[in-house]
Amino acid sequence: MVTSNVYDPQDENVVQQENSPDAMMAVKRSELIFKYRMAVGLTQSELAQQANVTQKTISRIERGDRNVRQTTLKKVYQVLGIPDEELEALKAQLNT
Repeated sequence: MVTSNVYDPQDENVVQQENSPDAMMAVKRSELIFKYRMAVGLTQSELAQQANVTQKTISRIERGDRNVRQTTLKKVYQVLGIPDEELEALKAQLNT
């Protein structure tokens, strides 16, 4: 397992951040969702309303939280129009 050091400005300590495949996927997924949300011009609140989730959930997803249900992600992907092919390409990219 690979780890990296992250500076936490709140307590001025170095925090260990895991770079596992799951963590990397969450980061890439968050970047993809943010990119699509900006492209369609939705706020987090608007996306949340259309996907029938909370704004806090959208925020967690965009911050790269790994503890998000697949059913929730599917709702968000559907609202944003993210094609399955793009998600598969993302998975394949991380597996190389």
